[in-house]
Amino acid sequence: MSKDLLTTLEKLRPSDTVSAELWPENVQDAARTRIMATENNIGATKAPRRRVGAIVLVAAICAAVVVGCAAATGMMPKAFTDMYSGWQTMPGTNGGIDPSTAERVGSIPGPDGTLFSVFVAHGANGWRCVAPIFESAEDLDQRAPSDFSHLGDSCFPAADPDMYPEEASPFALGGGAGIMVAGPHEATYDAGAGGAVRAELHTADGQIYPTILAEDRFYGWIPLSLTSPRPTLVGYAADGTVVGTR
Repeated sequence: MSKDLLTTLEKLRPSDTVSAELWPENVQDAARTRIMATENNIGATKAPRRRVGAIVLVAAICAAVVVGCAAATGMMPKAFTDMYSGWQTMPGTNGGIDPSTAERVGSIPGPDGTLFSVFVAHGANGWRCVAPIFESAEDLDQRAPSDFSHLGDSCFPAADPDMYPEEASPFALGGGAGIMVAGPHEATYDAGAGGAVRAELHTADGQIYPTILAEDRFYGWIPLSLTSPRPTLVGYAADGTVVGTR
């Protein structure tokens, strides 16, 4: 037997007589007509293929990568909702406040390359809960982080500013100020906004730290070493003019 492949193929090719018997001319013409009709109808709508396998695969990936899929599906990381689960049983809130509805209302640079962020969730009858945290800048594209530093939280109802004397009102600029030690080197604070829409904390050595406005209060942080002498909160109007200091 010849070892030349071309010679072997030529011997295996059917004769013209066999070809004519197996594939007559009229059958060839019909096949060519069908092929041409298909090519001319390329834009025709095709039945969609089922994508069950793809859906199952995406679900498996989401199960393995909780944080990434949390943003895609609108879910909050369990670590966040667990931390603030107490909001749901807060007395007087008429059913509690769901931590999974919290939204990041602002972020400013934090210590050691982190971010200081404030989350707010609203409930019935004007109730709201506020939670400042330290988080990684990489989590900004997520609904909330799963790895963060808890800096306390507070829940309070809608209040009437007229129920407090002006000199003691927590709604005045700097009113109801509270400072909390947040770590070995940091302190956080919150204070009333008054009529200001933006505020800065000016330390005794001339440093300036920004704040976040949330629910009529300013939230921020400063190095613990700069809390004494007491810093000054400077409030600004929308046009940049100073509306007060505290």
